[in-house]
Amino acid sequence: MTYITLGQFSIPISWIAFFIAILYSDFRNKNKDEITDKIISRLFWVYVLIWKLSYIIFAWESFVQAPMSILYFDGGLKGSILAFLVMMIVLIKYRKEIDWEVLLKYWARFITAHQLASSILMEQWLIALIWIALLLLLERKWKHWILLAQWPFLLWLGGWLDELVIAHLLVILSSILRSKGYQHIALIGVLSLMAMTLSDLRITISTTPRESIDLETTTNDKYNLSEKDQMLTVVNFFATWCPPCQAEMPHLQSFSEDLPDQVELIGVNLTDRDNGPKALAEFMATYEVTYPILLDEEDRFGRSYNIVSIPTTVLLNKDGQELERIIGPVSEEALRNLTNKYR
Repeated sequence: MTYITLGQFSIPISWIAFFIAILYSDFRNKNKDEITDKIISRLFWVYVLIWKLSYIIFAWESFVQAPMSILYFDGGLKGSILAFLVMMIVLIKYRKEIDWEVLLKYWARFITAHQLASSILMEQWLIALIWIALLLLLERKWKHWILLAQWPFLLWLGGWLDELVIAHLLVILSSILRSKGYQHIALIGVLSLMAMTLSDLRITISTTPRESIDLETTTNDKYNLSEKDQMLTVVNFFATWCPPCQAEMPHLQSFSEDLPDQVELIGVNLTDRDNGPKALAEFMATYEVTYPILLDEEDRFGRSYNIVSIPTTVLLNKDGQELERIIGPVSEEALRNLTNKYR
């Protein structure tokens, strides 16, 4: 689960965790250094604004087709890198005014609180226990090595291209360069290798058996998933009246135009919950949809796949078993990362 659904609204867990982490870190850091507090607050809001608004730059065509998509998407990894660069410029500007010890501890708190909130919201209780232990350790006796201890867990959970993993590495390297403690670089290397080894544990996943999809398409063709031989199938359940579905459609179409090898994308229109064939035809014309759209007229597969919130995207393996699902709108970048994970 990557979203929490409230009625028809889907809120990304990462956003909720982000603001929880900010609130906690601000509360714990209050009155430690007023000037540093203000600079830290400025840095984070610079990051949020640039990361969010960079979606317009890096996904211009999708934004033009569905302007409301900016409510659901961001600039992704490129947006984060751009935001980090601007943050570095701001940090250089205030380098003489800031208390670096307060800044490093604030970051360590933020990372720990963010990961703890995320793991609780996603009901990953074992991971939550690890972050609770790190948080207690941090609050009891702050030391720079706690930043190093956080690194393998972040890498294990997010992978090398995760925004927080990259940011945390930059913070560690900055801390090392400031203290000239080059001996710690070897420790980072060891911890990174540990994380790469641990990451193999994440590949061992459980699957959920699902009924093989067998429906008619909008072109009156028969689609039977059991007759297909692709390695992975991305199934997007949607309805035309749903704003998040409208927001993600340009991303799905773009993904379909450059599919990875042995990957297929299909859309399942929850016809029984939608506004009729005319609305679907207009929807497909508006977003120039060319990938197969199947009609679930009796809500058979909507019920079979336990689709409660719309949109929901399900990833199936070659045996039709569910590997993973995304509740809420999905970006092209997220789809590519998801399919690469299992190929």
